[in-house]
Amino acid sequence: METIASFYNLVFYERSDPRVKDWLLLSSPKPLVIIISSYLFLIKFVLPKFMENRKPYQLRNVIKWYNVLQIISNAVVTWGIMTSGWTTTYHFGCVLPDYSMNPEALRMLRFFWWTMILKLLELVETAFFLLRKKENQASFLHIYHHVSTLILIWIGVKYIGGGMVSFAPMLNNSVHVVMYTYYLLSSEGSPTIKGLLNKYKKWITIMQMVQFTLLLVHSSQVFLPDCNMSLSFAWMYCPNVIFVYYMFYKFFKANYGHSVDKKGNLNVNKVKKTPKHN
Repeated sequence: METIASFYNLVFYERSDPRVKDWLLLSSPKPLVIIISSYLFLIKFVLPKFMENRKPYQLRNVIKWYNVLQIISNAVVTWGIMTSGWTTTYHFGCVLPDYSMNPEALRMLRFFWWTMILKLLELVETAFFLLRKKENQASFLHIYHHVSTLILIWIGVKYIGGGMVSFAPMLNNSVHVVMYTYYLLSSEGSPTIKGLLNKYKKWITIMQMVQFTLLLVHSSQVFLPDCNMSLSFAWMYCPNVIFVYYMFYKFFKANYGHSVDKKGNLNVNKVKKTPKHN
């Protein structure tokens, strides 16, 4: 038990960024474990049982304002990360995190924390699906992606909080601005706008896959001999990006790939809605 306690203290306290030791949700892994466990229990047992004999809720206004909130929040956080290093001293190569109390480094760390809060907020989307009885949208891809992203950003805030790792939340948050704008317009726009957006629906998934490719290429620099970044995070992050990319590719191929019907005509499979993921 003593060895386990020592290892626990080493991993979650001694090796973590001392600047965030008293920040909300970061003092220990317990809050994160409770949140994720509660989320999984809620969506797997509570909400399905609750909706079993009920009609689907519409939630039109709730989702509308949720999309507006996401657009504004992701735009602000993208701008915050960008102007906390990327418009001053950062470049697209190997940039080590700044663990000092420098105002710009602390500003970057705060916007990292706000990115984590946004990932927490995204968990409510699964509840929206289940309350509207759209269980097919609460897929393994959807759930895995939300949970894994939350865990990774929590690790990023607690241990790194800047440097080249900040490229991922900056790019991801900017992609979310486009995504939630699309969702807002497709649900609230005129029939003409909806028809136009439907034609380009597949490009949301393509944009996400391009994002994963850029993230993987950029993060792979940590394996270069002259990059002194710790590899611990990279060994968790890179396989996750590859796995999520693969699942998005499978989704794209299944729903937008070309197929041939029995008469030999070329068809394009269609889906009702693009999955709401990063």
